[in-house]
Amino acid sequence: MKFIPYKKIVFLLIDIARPNHSFTMQKSLFLSFTFLLTSWMLFPQKKPLDHSVYDSWKSLTGTTISRDGKITCVLVSPQEGDTTLLIKDNGMNRTLHVERVINYALSPDGRWTVGLIGAPYAIRRHARIEKKKANEKPEDSLLIIDNLAFEMKKIPGAKSYKTAKEFDSHVAYTLIPSKDTTSKNNAKQREILILRNMLTQQEDTFRNAKEYIFNKSESSFAVAIQPDKKDSVNQTCVVFINLKDHTKKIVSHEKTEYKSLAFDESGRQLVYLTTGDTSKMVQKVYDLRYYVVGADSAVILADRNASGLPKGWVFNEYAAPSFSKDGKRILLGAAPAKAPKDSTLVDFEMAGLDIWHWREPLTPPQQLVELKKEESRTYRGIVCPEHMNRYIPLATVEMPYVSVGDEGNGQFALLWSDKPYQLESQWDISSRQDVWIKDLQTDSLYELGRPLPGRPALSPGGSFTFWWDAGEQQWFAFNNRSRLIQNLTKNIPVNFWNEKQDTPSPVESYGIATWGEDDEYVLINDAFDIWKVDPTGKKKPENITRHAGRTDSITFRYVNTDTEKQSIKTGELMLLSAFDTAGKKKGYYTLAQKGNNPLRKRTLEKFNFTGLEKAKDADIFVFQKSNFNTSPDLYITRDYWKTAQKLTDINPQMHDYNWGTAELFSWTSFAGIPLQGILYKPEDFDPLKKYPVMIYFYEKHSDELYRWFTPAPSRSTINIPFFVSRGYIVFTPDIHYTVGQPGRDAYNAIVAGAEALAQNSWVDKENMAIQGQSWGGYQVAYLVTQTNMFKAAGAGAPVSNMTSAYGGIRWDSGRSRQFQYEQTQSRIGSTMNDSLQLYIENSPLFFANKVETPLLIMHNDKDGAVPWYQGIELFMTLRRLGKPAWLLQYNNEAHNLVHRRNSKDLSIRLQQFFDHYLKGDPAPVWMTQGVPTVLKGKTWGYEFDR
Repeated sequence: MKFIPYKKIVFLLIDIARPNHSFTMQKSLFLSFTFLLTSWMLFPQKKPLDHSVYDSWKSLTGTTISRDGKITCVLVSPQEGDTTLLIKDNGMNRTLHVERVINYALSPDGRWTVGLIGAPYAIRRHARIEKKKANEKPEDSLLIIDNLAFEMKKIPGAKSYKTAKEFDSHVAYTLIPSKDTTSKNNAKQREILILRNMLTQQEDTFRNAKEYIFNKSESSFAVAIQPDKKDSVNQTCVVFINLKDHTKKIVSHEKTEYKSLAFDESGRQLVYLTTGDTSKMVQKVYDLRYYVVGADSAVILADRNASGLPKGWVFNEYAAPSFSKDGKRILLGAAPAKAPKDSTLVDFEMAGLDIWHWREPLTPPQQLVELKKEESRTYRGIVCPEHMNRYIPLATVEMPYVSVGDEGNGQFALLWSDKPYQLESQWDISSRQDVWIKDLQTDSLYELGRPLPGRPALSPGGSFTFWWDAGEQQWFAFNNRSRLIQNLTKNIPVNFWNEKQDTPSPVESYGIATWGEDDEYVLINDAFDIWKVDPTGKKKPENITRHAGRTDSITFRYVNTDTEKQSIKTGELMLLSAFDTAGKKKGYYTLAQKGNNPLRKRTLEKFNFTGLEKAKDADIFVFQKSNFNTSPDLYITRDYWKTAQKLTDINPQMHDYNWGTAELFSWTSFAGIPLQGILYKPEDFDPLKKYPVMIYFYEKHSDELYRWFTPAPSRSTINIPFFVSRGYIVFTPDIHYTVGQPGRDAYNAIVAGAEALAQNSWVDKENMAIQGQSWGGYQVAYLVTQTNMFKAAGAGAPVSNMTSAYGGIRWDSGRSRQFQYEQTQSRIGSTMNDSLQLYIENSPLFFANKVETPLLIMHNDKDGAVPWYQGIELFMTLRRLGKPAWLLQYNNEAHNLVHRRNSKDLSIRLQQFFDHYLKGDPAPVWMTQGVPTVLKGKTWGYEFDR
């Protein structure tokens, strides 16, 4: 508890005791002093956040709810430490906490919770420090909880587990076998697999299990047994188990390799790949085995001699068979056989190089990134169980992508290829595809577009192919039966293109909400409302939200609470998310598909709603709710938000710290554009004081007014609660962009906003700073060449020289960066050859001589988005000019920091840097002297240089 300093008390007492005060005034002052003193005693000052608090700050993940809504589970995770599983019995108001749960599964009926318990964090950390081998590390345990009575069973030594998607009584888990020193069998054994019936406690043990699988509804189980070659005891086989009567059957037992087990939904059909190829070739050849309940054993359904399989093609290890929804089709990949490796070539005598060809569709960096995907690429086709050794090819090398309608059951398949346009994708992100429709009943192929100006998709039932045409700014649908194209939106008097899009790229849409059952209609979003459109064009479009969104400036979007649901049924009550674009409030509405007042507000609050889950068979929802000064917690509502019960309180320590408030701030940019941003003030804000200001920006932030920020180590940007808690005002302005002058647009918005903010008496306009990362880092670097109004600046991963960055590579994807300048975020809008001056004018590097602001740069040597030499170019230029600049280069780190140890380090340096310049704190050694490489890893330079 913090009291008024002693000297201040004495001063006030002396002032009260002055003889020229009247008795009444003395009494009033005394009472005021007494109230002040009492207030300080009863309401002590809250602590500021510091770097020691991060690890214990918790978050919620993995929320699930049973079908009837009676059981809710969620993981409560500290940033560093042991995760806790919380199980809430909503019917009986019981709660169970289980420590150290890594992951879990809740049975749909709510009866069982199964999970994996890890060793305590401290023990795992110690094992890392001691560099323990895998077999020496602390073991995990299987957790089984009967939620009827919260009875718990732990099985030590478990390594992994698996359940059916809709499990009700079985779990399969693996154990690490103990070493048998008495056995003469020298074969290497795999993990032991145990199939457990949680109701009866009965267990079946399988040794040398390579792969195992349940069907969706837990009626069947299959396991592939693959002993070591030296094992003379155990048999290679595939075992099928009927979980209803617990009968077992070996359906294959050849001495071969089995993989890629797959059930149909009913569990009556099983397929898998097999190969007897023991050669060490580049590619093994597989066949497809098929078993159906009642058969004596599995049969070869398709092999390399299957009719319809293109000449020279095979089924390889990536064939990945799967069933259609109704189980009548097996979708299977095939590919051209790879040529055997030339054994006469000697690796150390071969040149190692990549050849870049000007006409090749993809550059070598992109090919290298996509190499594994291309090496495993197969082309999907169909095998039907009733047609032995017959393959129906769908995708081809020329048409590599395929989608079959109605979850694989449909009459039509959509095929497409972007290959002819890959070279142009270096600079043009327009979605162009060559598109075909294949009728699987007639085996006919129809060319829909070459190219089609958009990325096509099939309607859930497969009757229509639809796409967004950015050039026409309209939605289109192609009737796969009648082969007629319908413009879906041309007669609707609103725009369906994103009116706020501010990049010179093909204009995007607001998206498709969903489809009606049997493809009867499609629901299409505009900026605010949802339209019901007949894809045949026979019925007039209908605004099903009754224009309420546009009238009230609320954006409605359909929320699908069942991931397996492909469409909505007639009469179904729809859940809509709602965003008040003016007040920034969020919430939910429901929409009935009939009635005079179908749209009904359920909740619209000054909060953010995330993690929504619905009970499948009840109108019960669980969700997280938060805003800037309210930590996210889990809530449950049984009456569509009339009431909501809070289920967790994960961060009670928040109330011990000086937090903050968030409010909108408005101003006009230098270009005359009205803008908004968010102003974060300390909880103990005093309008009579002056506060230093941190300004963080990227593009637009005002819609995030009610966003929660967890106190956490920085991956690249300032942590807003941290700085606000320590006495800063933080400002996050929106930026309005045009084309060709991103730097000037940033200046017009941010500097105008800073000047408007500085008009307030509580702003210390002499101590304002800016910070940003990536695109924000570029804008920071640009601004310090245009103004000296900021006391300090931090730029993370900044592009400093657009003329060199334009020809660079985004190493994570291997893609050229040219599209970024011509069409997307960098917003130049033309090639460098055509508009060189724009590239120069928007490059901070060429104006570095104007920089007077101390600049802290972070750019990491494994940055896959912005080439890290961009940070080096800027630093070296500033260094040559004698400008105060620092470059933080985290080793083997990405665009945003991945490793927590580095994030903690950056957080300390950001605070020290800005506290020095904006608060006058002493500068640390790393700022005054640096840290020489010979001292790297021995000292970090945090100490103050006095």
